[in-house]
Parts: sequence; structure tokens; C-alpha cells
Amino acid sequence: MLRRGFIIVLLAAVAGCSRAPAPRQYEIRGQILGVDTERQEVLVAHEDIKGFMPAMTMPYKVSDPAVLAGKQPGDLVTGTLVVEEVKAYLTALTTTGRAPLKAPAALPAITDSDLLREGATVPDHALVDQSGSPRPLSSLRGHRVALTFMYTRCPLPDFCPLMDKHFAAVQQQIRQTPDLADVRLVSVTLDPEFDTAAVLAAHASSLGADPQRWHFLTGPRQEVLDFAKRFGVTADATDAAAGLVHNLRTAVIDPEGRLVAVHSGNMWTPADLVADLKQAPAPAH
Repeated sequence: MLRRGFIIVLLAAVAGCSRAPAPRQYEIRGQILGVDTERQEVLVAHEDIKGFMPAMTMPYKVSDPAVLAGKQPGDLVTGTLVVEEVKAYLTALTTTGRAPLKAPAALPAITDSDLLREGATVPDHALVDQSGSPRPLSSLRGHRVALTFMYTRCPLPDFCPLMDKHFAAVQQQIRQTPDLADVRLVSVTLDPEFDTAAVLAAHASSLGADPQRWHFLTGPRQEVLDFAKRFGVTADATDAAAGLVHNLRTAVIDPEGRLVAVHSGNMWTPADLVADLKQAPAPAH
């Protein structure tokens, strides 16, 4: 009986250790710039969120479609932002008034000639890795490559931090899978003025990134933006109050440097990416 009681206590302790951190809640105040009921998402230009993030313009998911009922661009709102380990969402929005919308800064345009198509060779740009060494994409020929975009100051757990978390899981998978030993991971910052090689090195270390497998790239701002546009990624930081506004795209590149597949947004999983890498032709050697 004593032994059984000990086992129950031990299991309870293990369960407590593995429990996810409790969700955090923050008050948000700002103006609605856009409402997308299909995606259950609202774009808010908000003030500083004390203890979490500076004033910024960001899209937020809502916990229930009813949260968006009656909401329109121009509404001044207060609300509750819930931040979990890998996602953030609004559970309430209360309209407190209305104000004219400021003309939004246009994101850099992407033309059809900018966008890479599947089978196209990914061009080189003047980028460096976290060690400060030049790291053109052609230096990874002979390897299958998974590539994504992020920046180290990104505050929302379901944006850049989720890309980091997914890539860390993929790194673990390729370590354990001999058939994926050639795979290399590449994370390109969209905030190169802040994300220097030294900043990226510290960020990589915090993620447990193996520098032989996982490269973090930065470079002159225009080089970074031009490279990102080839994958359909735009980033704009011209409005200091809005912060860095960007979208998410993650790509798989074959050993010959050709684009194989692209995932938009943050809905893909590490298993999806590993499956794409396995489907890409392995290097001849």
C-alpha cells in the first residue's frame, strides 16, 4: 500500500513538471485597422503592452468569432490578450470610440518576376551567418535545405518564436534520422539592423542550434529584403509605432539549389517539413 501511494505521488510530481506554463494575460488598447472574420483575425495598432511588447501593429487571432461581432476598422478598443506557450489570442474586445484611420504604409510590392517558382534556382545574396562568415545559399549545394524568416525581437509566440520552435524540433528529427543527415536549416532575419551576427549567435545558442546544421543569416537591409521577396516575404519597419510588419513563408530547397516547396503562414508542423525534406531528392553522394 505504501509503495502504491509513493507511485501515485511520483506520477503526480512528473505530471506537474511537464505541465505547460500558465497562460499570461495582458490588457491591450488600440485601434482596429482591419477585420478578417474568415480567419478569425483582427489587425490592431496598439499602445505599449506593459510587461510584454512595445506599441506595434499586429494581427491577432480571437478565441471566439463573437469577439469580432460589430467590430469595424476605425474602432478604438480595449481588450484582453492571452499569451500561451505557442500561441496568442484575444478573448475580449470592447469598443470605446472611433477615430479616423491613418493611411497605412504600403508594404514593398512583390512582382511576378520577383517570386521564385518551384524548380527555379534560388539566387545568391550577400548574407553572412552567425559567425560573421559569408553564407550564400550556393555554399549549401549538396544539401537539402529548409529555410524560414524571423527576427529575434518578435514578441508573438505564434510568429517568429514558433518558427524557431519548429526548426528546433526539425533539427532534433534530422539528428535522429540517418537519411536526413545532409539537411541544413537556415533562418533569415528580417531585422538586420538589430540582428547582427553577434545577436544571431546568442539567439542560436539559446535555441540549442548546432552551427553545423542550423545557420542564422543577416546582411545589408536591402539585400535581406530582396532575398525575402524571392520567397514572397515582405517586411516593413518604416513606421516606428507599427514595429516590424511581415508575413511568414518557409521553403524547402533541393541539393541543386532549386525551390521544391513553400509553406505560407504558421500552420505547418515539423512533421510536414520533414515529409517535404524526405520527398526532395537526396544528394548524389
